[in-house]
Amino acid sequence: METAKGRGARSNATGRYEPEQHLSFDDGWTRDDAEAAPLRTTLTPEHARTIIARNDSPDIGFDRSINPYKGCEHGCVY
Repeated sequence: METAKGRGARSNATGRYEPEQHLSFDDGWTRDDAEAAPLRTTLTPEHARTIIARNDSPDIGFDRSINPYKGCEHGCVY
C-alpha cells in the first residue's frame, strides 16, 4: 500500500489501551486506478496583529508564547 510521502501519519493503528480497533478492508480501489494528482503545499502570508499569543489553559505552565505557525499541511489547527 503506497502512502503520500511526507503527509501526516502513515498509519492509524489503534493503541493497546484504546476501546476500539480499526481493521483494514477492501474498498474496491486497485493499483490499476488512475494516478491521483500530486499534493501541493501552499503558503499564505499571515498579517498578525501581535507576535505574542496568550493562553489561559490550566494544563500549560505559561500564559504567553510566540508561535509563528497557523495550521499545517496535516490539517492541524494550532
